[in-house]
Amino acid sequence: MRASLKSPWRWLVLLAALALVVAACAEDEVDEPDEDVDVEEPDEPDEEPDEEPDEDAAEPGNGEFAMYLCEPEQLLSQASNEVCGSQVLEELFTGLVAYDPETSEIVDGGMASSIETDDQLTWTITLEEGWLFHNGEEVTADNYVDAWNWMADPANEMDNAFFLSTAGVEGYDAVAEGEADELSGVSVVDDYTIEVTLDQPFGPFELLIGYTGFHPLPDEFFDMDPADFENAPIGNGPFQIDGEWERGQQIVLERFDDYGGPELARAERVELRIYDDVDTAYLDLEAGELDIHDNVSPPLRSQAFETFGDNAFDNEVSTFEYVGFPVFAEPYDDPDLRRAISMAIDRQSIIDVIFDGSRVPASSVIPPTLPAHRGDACEFCEYDPDAAAELYEQTAGVDEPLQLYFNSGAGHEEWMESISLQLEENLGISEVEFTSLEFAEYLPLLQEGQQEGPFRLGWVTVYPSPQYSMELYTSGSPSNYTQWDVPEFDELFAEANTLLPEDADPVYQEAEDVLLDDMPIAPLWYSVDTVAHSDRVDNVIANTRTFMEISKVEVVD
Repeated sequence: MRASLKSPWRWLVLLAALALVVAACAEDEVDEPDEDVDVEEPDEPDEEPDEEPDEDAAEPGNGEFAMYLCEPEQLLSQASNEVCGSQVLEELFTGLVAYDPETSEIVDGGMASSIETDDQLTWTITLEEGWLFHNGEEVTADNYVDAWNWMADPANEMDNAFFLSTAGVEGYDAVAEGEADELSGVSVVDDYTIEVTLDQPFGPFELLIGYTGFHPLPDEFFDMDPADFENAPIGNGPFQIDGEWERGQQIVLERFDDYGGPELARAERVELRIYDDVDTAYLDLEAGELDIHDNVSPPLRSQAFETFGDNAFDNEVSTFEYVGFPVFAEPYDDPDLRRAISMAIDRQSIIDVIFDGSRVPASSVIPPTLPAHRGDACEFCEYDPDAAAELYEQTAGVDEPLQLYFNSGAGHEEWMESISLQLEENLGISEVEFTSLEFAEYLPLLQEGQQEGPFRLGWVTVYPSPQYSMELYTSGSPSNYTQWDVPEFDELFAEANTLLPEDADPVYQEAEDVLLDDMPIAPLWYSVDTVAHSDRVDNVIANTRTFMEISKVEVVD
């Protein structure tokens, strides 16, 4: 996803992966939780009395609250790949699967009652019955299949069509190339059953289809101008839009009382107030004009903890930043040179001084928000200036001036300067030149292989699978700007993709070991979002995918 004010860089990079569509507000990531609270016990469910009540469920209240929002670029699920719009769509729509806010594992709450496969090639999706769109239409299999076919149509230019390709949905290439009108691999079995056939086994399919781009569309959508639909999207989620999207001002949500999910939204009304500056939003939070701010900037992080106490917390997300090496060119084709540069970078000192602690040093490529993460996967990510200098002496070294690349206007200047100083101190590289470009120019430079030295990029795992964390390092990935090509990695990665998640993680880790030993990139850090809220609200939860769980927020005042 792309990001505007909140974590702009991270979603920019994803857009690159989409065609590469990741772009957006070329800004730094802050780049995608937990708070234990006491809540009322729900009433015993009528439909399935044998089930235990949801411990987190609570009676819906009548209160309202105001929350920070950056300006969405789009409010159409099939197109939105930036965090601002996706935060809104998370509440207006409910996907086929729901994710646990802390672990990102699949939990009850999605529209699919079951997703089954015997071979990871053919998947049968059974929908729960009785779910409604906000306009009163029932949600059926047709609403999903029609939405996916519309998304795949190249005439509609939907960025999230990329994920149909990622999954290998049969017939996608034919539709994308204008040779077919519909996805041959997607069919409606009956009103509540969808069958999907893939070109090859893809184990993470169930995790993938919870992503925003796979949301359903009501019948009414296909008789509308998509731009009109975006003004007031009709979803199947816990909230419906009240009025229209007031660009630059606000989006107002009201509880959808006919919601088909396990519990209704706990607040009756939410004002998502749009700010073009996160620090202005923070001032409003301090003044009592705002109740939740989920993107407190690093310079204000310490102040937020002092001011709001237990009402402020850090949320570790999957966003990952790294320095890539152009391994297609000397001297960066030497793994020892790449390892030496990585070990010469003191990640923690940069985090402490520049980011006020709002980052976590990276120890792997798979983020800590996923079960497959290992805290000690990256030997050469440890700061060891003596070992770095010794190893560097054994290489041909870099031709000075060392060229460092980053996108401008995103707050990267200071920490890139810090890295250059560390390389001078630890490796003796005394002359460094920076190339800083707007993202619209920066990404094409990387795509064309014009970088002559290390370059910064970021990545966010938009659906909770190591598959998405690692696909950009495969030889065939359009986002592999290092041009690293190691068959052993590709083979392990391809093998892991055919396995179900519980069997795939060890194989993804084997592939990660190959990557982190050869070091085509130097992992830097994972991001942390700082959240602060007023005393008027409780049960404020941020999930690992960077979003606030708005429907769970309780108004206590």
